[in-house]
Amino acid sequence: EMIAYGMRHGTVVGIGIGAPGLIEDGVVRCSPNLPGWKEVPLQKLLEKALSLPVVLENDANAVAYGEKSSGAGKGFNSLICITLGTGVGGGLILNGRIWRGAFGMAGEVGHMVVEPEGLQCSCGNRGCLETYASATGIVRAAKEAIKKGDAAWDTDNLTTEMLDAAARGGDKAAASLFAGAGRYLGVGIASLLHILNPEAVILGGGVSKAWDLFYPSMTEEINKRCFREIVERSKILPATLGDSAGILGAARLAFEKG
Repeated sequence: EMIAYGMRHGTVVGIGIGAPGLIEDGVVRCSPNLPGWKEVPLQKLLEKALSLPVVLENDANAVAYGEKSSGAGKGFNSLICITLGTGVGGGLILNGRIWRGAFGMAGEVGHMVVEPEGLQCSCGNRGCLETYASATGIVRAAKEAIKKGDAAWDTDNLTTEMLDAAARGGDKAAASLFAGAGRYLGVGIASLLHILNPEAVILGGGVSKAWDLFYPSMTEEINKRCFREIVERSKILPATLGDSAGILGAARLAFEKG
């Protein structure tokens, strides 16, 4: 969880929390990252314990709000923030406000299907973006390449950071892994651009550090699939706040409530 304090002139005016899972009306309905958490009224519990206003938000939404208020999204009124980490998360900012959906589940961009008969995803579906563009998905693809004899990396220490370094050192097999992830990102982003028509798409998370390795194939797919008017006017940008995005977003929400 990400906990931040909204402060005004040195005084704490509220507390903002970014938590994984389904968050609705200040309640953690369920969370894959917090086993046993079901229908936990976290906002009310903390407000009672601390006598301060508390804002409880989904962690990906907090990241998106952080980038909107203090990072790469500053100046845009509508944007999509995609976090490429262990999974693929998403947050939507529409007309300056977080769009949570009818019951808090909007922004699940990692579970858009980009390959109809594709790989099994942990959610039970097949071909989700998360299975191809997350750190987990890239490492899985690397292990498949090793099995096929296309590469000879050390499987005991296989991370996206190691593969990133290999690609920058001229390893074509490693570079192709990021290019493949970029293509699937491009497929997913093209659909998001057509449906929501945001001003910008911002990509953060650990995998986004390999920006220059996946950006060419990603934009190639977007250019092939999107209306020309959309391509010309939409910005695709790297996030700028790193691990601070969620904390800053939660703090901003707390400050605004306080």
